[in-house]
Amino acid sequence: MIENTSLILTTTATVFAAIAAWCSYKVSKNSLDFQKKYAKNQNLINELNRIIYTAETLQILIPKPLELSDTEFESIEPLLLDLKSGLERLDTREIIKYEDLKISSVETKFDLVRDYSSLKELINELEEKKSETFN
Repeated sequence: MIENTSLILTTTATVFAAIAAWCSYKVSKNSLDFQKKYAKNQNLINELNRIIYTAETLQILIPKPLELSDTEFESIEPLLLDLKSGLERLDTREIIKYEDLKISSVETKFDLVRDYSSLKELINELEEKKSETFN
């Protein structure tokens, strides 16, 4: 009886050890796959993060133009130009379709104030593209 119990416990422990090893293998494989995708797309991810940061900065500055210093107010135009040039680079690389975004029709900071929702749309689109690089 004790021998049978010992045999059953040993078999059960071996099965659980095999399951644990399989789970460890799967986690390691998924981690390696993620690292490969990240390394392969690191430049793209950095570019997307930079453009998202610029769009979020504009999103913070635009709603309160009367509270801004002269320097902050004057920084909006260069930020907008930087944002648009980054988006054009992504369009050239066929990451996004620049013409399909609302922000493509924005030419000045005053247009951006009138079409403030274009920033939110842009940020959502870029975050989605960033997520797609890992799928």
